[in-house]
Amino acid sequence: MNKIKKLVDYCLNCPVKPCKKGCPLRNDIPSFVKLAKEGNFLEAFSVLSETTVLTSICGRICPFERQCEGNCVRRLKGEPVQIGEIEAFIGDKAMKENYPLFSDMMENNGKKVAVVGAGPAGLSCAAFLRKLGYEVTIYEKHNYLGGLITHGIPDFRLDRGVCDKTFKRIINLGIQVKFNLELGKDISLKQLRDEYNAVFLAFGANISKIPSIKGKNLENVYGANEFLESKRKIDLKGKNVIVVGGGDTAMDMARVAKRFGGDVLVVYRNKEKMMKASKNEVAIAKKEKIEFMFNSNVKQIIADENNYKVYLITNDGYKFIYPVDYVFFAVGSRPLERLTKKLGIKIDVDGYIKTDKNQMTSLSGVFAGGDIIKEKNTVAFAAQSGKMGAYNIDLYLKKIDK
Repeated sequence: MNKIKKLVDYCLNCPVKPCKKGCPLRNDIPSFVKLAKEGNFLEAFSVLSETTVLTSICGRICPFERQCEGNCVRRLKGEPVQIGEIEAFIGDKAMKENYPLFSDMMENNGKKVAVVGAGPAGLSCAAFLRKLGYEVTIYEKHNYLGGLITHGIPDFRLDRGVCDKTFKRIINLGIQVKFNLELGKDISLKQLRDEYNAVFLAFGANISKIPSIKGKNLENVYGANEFLESKRKIDLKGKNVIVVGGGDTAMDMARVAKRFGGDVLVVYRNKEKMMKASKNEVAIAKKEKIEFMFNSNVKQIIADENNYKVYLITNDGYKFIYPVDYVFFAVGSRPLERLTKKLGIKIDVDGYIKTDKNQMTSLSGVFAGGDIIKEKNTVAFAAQSGKMGAYNIDLYLKKIDK
């Protein structure tokens, strides 16, 4: 508690709230920090719950230096306020002391909404729809909640117990979940439209982008997204591993490979300062003896009798060969196009679902959010998209009633 007191006392409670502007969820940071200063953690959590239902999760994994803390006035002359740590503390305290997730739930209005996908966008949409009085059913293709939070973020970076408690509190709002049901395979969009007043699509875009280079289909070449999602464990002791990419997924993949015993090299096409990964995650990776090669890229992968060889080229044209056993690509993701194409709604050239300014697709009453509409791929941006989806669905259904 003394540590938290020190952290909250460091905040200046700026009237212009630049930290709030830097938060994708628009959390009212000065207000909840002020309440925490006063020891009123219940009200502090209540302020947070106006904008997020993933407090304990976002407080741990958000790229703070690019968002809230990166906009903190304190950063101009020193270290920023540790906003994430304060948020996580409040969220954990709320779970421990069973603070209500929402203190102002509306009466059931008799309308039903289906949410496809139980990731941060889907869970956030479902939670705020319940707050607004809707009956909500989530359809999830896996047998667990969380989506990318669960299968994309390694356990050593985000405690599973925190996630499970967070998800349970959301579901306990009165949300029904149907597991092991995949859209386009086990259920159709037409079925959902016939049964529900509105549908929210939030099934993500987790197919790894792999460049069209020679050797991309070799046995030990993987997309990092699919590999992390599979939760597969392999013995990499004494193996050379290359991870291509400079984002958080690349750092997660590199650290997972290191724990499997691999000698890991991260290859990134630009300067270190251009990496999208959290600076903290890069620093931790370096401490774990993960090597980095900047301003370089993989041009081809060739297999011989014993192992693979990767042909690398630097941005200034220098070429060389690196012996490798496994290659993981973490250079972005895309939707499963065969699914988005068969839904009968408009998509863009890359397979992402097109929506209007209110997140409605080309089909009336069908909305979409999160990665599947090309939202920025962080948990906070996905959660914001889900939350706004709930309010947009509410506005749409209220207009129909008029």
